Amino acid sequence: MRLLRDDALESGDTRLGTRFWIFPQPPFIPGYEQPDRVWLPIPRDEIDPGPGDARMYVVDPLYDKEPYGFDRLPPFGGATLPPARPGPDRHFDNIAPNSRAFLAVHAYACAHFVLNVWQGYIGRPIRWFFDQTFPRLEIVAFVNWDNAQAGYGFLELGRSESDGIRRPYALNLDTIAHEVGHLILLSETGIPTTMSREADFFPFSEAFSDVVSLISFLHFDSAIDRLLRRTRGNLLLYNELNRFAETSPETQIRLATNFRRMSEVTREVHDRALPFIGAIFDAIVELYHRELVARDCADMRLLDIDLRHLEQDDFERFRDATAEAFSVKPMIFGLALRAARDAVGQALAASLRTIDPNMVQLGQAARAVIAAADGPAAAALESNFAWREIISFR
Repeated sequence: MRLLRDDALESGDTRLGTRFWIFPQPPFIPGYEQPDRVWLPIPRDEIDPGPGDARMYVVDPLYDKEPYGFDRLPPFGGATLPPARPGPDRHFDNIAPNSRAFLAVHAYACAHFVLNVWQGYIGRPIRWFFDQTFPRLEIVAFVNWDNAQAGYGFLELGRSESDGIRRPYALNLDTIAHEVGHLILLSETGIPTTMSREADFFPFSEAFSDVVSLISFLHFDSAIDRLLRRTRGNLLLYNELNRFAETSPETQIRLATNFRRMSEVTREVHDRALPFIGAIFDAIVELYHRELVARDCADMRLLDIDLRHLEQDDFERFRDATAEAFSVKPMIFGLALRAARDAVGQALAASLRTIDPNMVQLGQAARAVIAAADGPAAAALESNFAWREIISFR
């Protein structure tokens, strides 16, 4: 998705969209305490208080509600807090980030942001899989529940609790993007109905949704800038890109930089998803390195190093080399990371057309992603899926 910058404010063009604040990472992560202003490509006169529009709307229950389930589905019929309202200019960046109303506005903005990113990769609007029953996605801004979930017509957001502090998932782009990822997948592949015992739809859904979160984060220019400055261009360092759904400054639900292979995981869906997530993350890093070499920001020998088995001396030389090049050409590093992001995002989105939710196995999904990729991206994906034992080399 192409974001509109603040300089569009000066154009006076009311058709550009609507302004919101989004935290690219939760505000308790150092360096991300302040949100970014973004323009969503939705005309102001098409967004109602709530916020809500033709695709989705937000409710914020006045009292605790039970999470949705098989016997409870939208629409929510209970009492709600007053809907969040735009300012006199009909933009939503007038609402203070520390207010309760901001939970609704932030959840809405994040869901639309992620949807727009992946509609861009898919090349057309995504039609909700539940639209025959519910024409709009209902977003529940806060449920007093240590979880978040998406399902038939809904996305509802609870809260985490760490160190005695409750942190609402409505302020966590990672969590919202992950749940929207589930909705995108079901909308593109359909709902599984008669899965075989060997099918991997649910592990694949978890992996796909984590990658949706990772790649969506990389669509914030400020996030790419902070990430690269913080690591001096070395994405092998522990950083915000490879952490999913942080629950505190030090803890998170999953890591993308894992070293799990299929022979080492259980049948539990999140555990079984880890090799697929790791392969995608490693492919992005490998393509990023190829771009750096092609743009004369790294030595060719970088491409011969097995990044999963770096010796300490190799790692230190690599770290020093990227830091030196980054200090000279920081913008090139950003371009390289965007190119890697888009190569993998487009391949993953295109692969959904060929996936049967009833029969898919992780190896089949990996082959679909490889087949949808181009040149270096296909090679990087294939080698990393093979190392993870998801596929065998042909």
